[in-house]
Amino acid sequence: MIDFFHLEIGTLTFQAKGKGTVTVRVGETPEEALERDDKKLEQYPLPPIKLSETGSVISIPERALRYASLECDEGAEITSLKFDASMWPVEYQMQFETDDEYINNLFKMSSATLHTSMHRFYLDGVKRDFLPWSMDALVSTLGGDYLFGDQQVSKNGISIALMPLNPKLSDIGIPDYPLHALFGLKQNYLRFGDLTTSLQYKDRITQLLDFYASIVDENGFVHGNYGDRQFGYTPGWSTYNGPARKGVAAYAQIMLYYNYMTGAYFANLWKEKVLASRYSKLAQDLKRKIFKHFWDDERKAFINGTMNDGTTIDKRISHHAQYWAILADIFPKEHYDNLFENILPNLPHYYTTVSYEKGYEFLAYAKAGRVKELWDFMYRVFGDWMDQGHTRFPENFQTEASRAKQLEFYRRPYGLSLCHGANGVPAVVGALNGLIGFSQSAEKPNEYTIKPELLHLGWITSRIPVKEGFISVKLNATGESTIEIPNGCIVKVITKGEGKPLTLRKPGTYKFKLID
Repeated sequence: MIDFFHLEIGTLTFQAKGKGTVTVRVGETPEEALERDDKKLEQYPLPPIKLSETGSVISIPERALRYASLECDEGAEITSLKFDASMWPVEYQMQFETDDEYINNLFKMSSATLHTSMHRFYLDGVKRDFLPWSMDALVSTLGGDYLFGDQQVSKNGISIALMPLNPKLSDIGIPDYPLHALFGLKQNYLRFGDLTTSLQYKDRITQLLDFYASIVDENGFVHGNYGDRQFGYTPGWSTYNGPARKGVAAYAQIMLYYNYMTGAYFANLWKEKVLASRYSKLAQDLKRKIFKHFWDDERKAFINGTMNDGTTIDKRISHHAQYWAILADIFPKEHYDNLFENILPNLPHYYTTVSYEKGYEFLAYAKAGRVKELWDFMYRVFGDWMDQGHTRFPENFQTEASRAKQLEFYRRPYGLSLCHGANGVPAVVGALNGLIGFSQSAEKPNEYTIKPELLHLGWITSRIPVKEGFISVKLNATGESTIEIPNGCIVKVITKGEGKPLTLRKPGTYKFKLID
């Protein structure tokens, strides 16, 4: 058996001569590559290959693999074994390194996870579905837009997330998935500074928002039981604590609020004040109803919503509504301590069953300034997967399960695989938005903030791509730090202590100390 170390899609070739046949089996893990029951495999099995004593070059059909096993029934000589991986041509734009090799390896593994999934879209499961899905594709842009800067791949994800022109109820499969589109559009605009993308999709944006406004109930809520397929809400696989799939989920209403606000944001950029006012009013009305129906004033968190009947209250608390509320700027900041110290750590299955929405959630951690908690989670879950010897992050983690259970998905023994690279995002967000403390103003997109939180680290060196060029930092826990900024932007550096933030308005290199 051969370990190529990296899971990629590509072609395995080798030279072989001998008698009898050689059987090639491939997989993402050693267990899969050694599996002899073809019915358990995720990819079509390869038939035995007849050998000749004069020798020949053998090339197997394209497969996704990390491991390959070769078995000869009568013995053979095999040479020149090679795996030609088919990788999307990109240059790594973001650079990041610290004095902690463990964090460096997590960042590299995350970057590789995102790169592996890039094939015109951020695709689902390179060894399995190989299809684009809207939620996963757009959460992937939170990391991919900075790592690679491939705007077209991100735009392709936006295009499939938006509903078609003149949408109708039968177009809904997963009712919350189209609500990811405007999140992706805003991310695209801030990262690349290109308003033409939103103008290109203007009709589909406004029709999407107007369509949702037309199907909500008397409270302005979108339900989970629309559409012919009746699939229901799908915030991720970690829903053991809810919300109910076909009820009225609080997180989906918060997403709808965020969509209305983003619609108003773009309408203002398009100089359409009446449209902006309309979406803003829808948002504010919905916000009031969200707090009225879903805010638990005793526990200081949002409940799940309702059960599948749409009326029975689901008083359980899960993480989905909390992080969307932070991202949407409606979670009360005075209750952050309670949320991160009491609510989230005590949620059932919170650290044992983890799915692909964590890029969003870790962005919320960073936005709330909970960098230590973010990295504690990273070590506990993502670090555990890396410690086991994996080199890519899958769509689902079960940290306390058996090895066989960890590799199982969809009730299939080797169903676990990549999912759009979405789980490559958390470590990138943890480095960029957490440790470096990078953020960008939505109101003034040429203004950026650096608010470092190095935790135990002695230093960080990083290059951050922005629409104006690159912001380069060399951060030192003690001693002098430097930052270099490009022309056309303003950067605010917030350090610890009582000194005022350093506001940089001209291109050049500047020196400062993290603790003033």
